[in-house]
Amino acid sequence: MSTIATKTFDAISGYMGKSFLEDPMNKAQLEGINQKEKLMRANARLAIKHASKIDALHMLNNDPRAIMIAFDSENNNKIREAWTNIRTIGSTFFTISFKEVIRLFRNMKVLVKVLDFKWPREFVNGRHYRVKVISIDKSLRGTGAFRKLITPAIEYADQEQIPMVLETHNPSNVGLYEHFGFKLMKTISSPDTDVQQYCMIREPLQVGIPAMPPIPKAKPEKKRELWPRMEMMI
Repeated sequence: MSTIATKTFDAISGYMGKSFLEDPMNKAQLEGINQKEKLMRANARLAIKHASKIDALHMLNNDPRAIMIAFDSENNNKIREAWTNIRTIGSTFFTISFKEVIRLFRNMKVLVKVLDFKWPREFVNGRHYRVKVISIDKSLRGTGAFRKLITPAIEYADQEQIPMVLETHNPSNVGLYEHFGFKLMKTISSPDTDVQQYCMIREPLQVGIPAMPPIPKAKPEKKRELWPRMEMMI
């Protein structure tokens, strides 16, 4: 999807912003922030705009209540992605007060220890299919919307014979993704926060070809200091 109507764009941002207020990472990130929903909506708009430009935005039957941001790594634009991250940080300064910005970055100083988007490099060499965001509004939960949204992506990955990767900070999502063939490869944790990152991979189904050996578990995560980055999470 390369272009979407402004009305639909705003609707997606609204539903997506509300949905991600439930995420453990975002809850911890926004602790002490008054205009949480406004900030989430602003961040969602930028994420959606970026996704639409690389054909990574997928809606279920054009319904803004059920969206997925996912893409073949061959289609990702690193420069555009970096620019989106910069704009997200800039947008934050215009959405909340300076005092709240300071609080937000203090929160992120702790949370960045359990926020790693480069972990797939430990397990996957080359091309893969990355699932960044799946947002299902409460009104559609229990209707099969999640399955309908993710199934075409799974079929694409199987057809192309590439692994799928994703990370989530919601422990209740782990079992859900395992139901669709994903395996938990590593868990990133820190003594400074209860929030954890769950890193998952789904290997493509191979018909008539001997199964590939399981991907080895990674060594325990070392502590590292990264520049805080605002990012919408699954």
